[in-house]
Amino acid sequence: MSWPVQVLIALGPLVVVASVVLLLRLIGVRGHAPGWQLRCTRCDRTHDAAEAGLVRIGAASVGKFTLGWCSGCRRLRRVAIERKTHST
Repeated sequence: MSWPVQVLIALGPLVVVASVVLLLRLIGVRGHAPGWQLRCTRCDRTHDAAEAGLVRIGAASVGKFTLGWCSGCRRLRRVAIERKTHST
């Protein structure tokens, strides 16, 4: 198999996800992350991921972190992206 075909096969899923994210932004969807939240790792303040503009489609990863602004700490902090916990 030639290298251009291998590159297309490897990048195919990434192109599909990027296309969906672009389409959601073009039609005015600010965020789409049902069932996900952002949590400050310092003060444990949580915020809905979709309201923050995050787009997560078919995500199953655990332990994802990013840098974000915490309104509780009023600083840039390490923010965890995690599934919402449902209290019963």
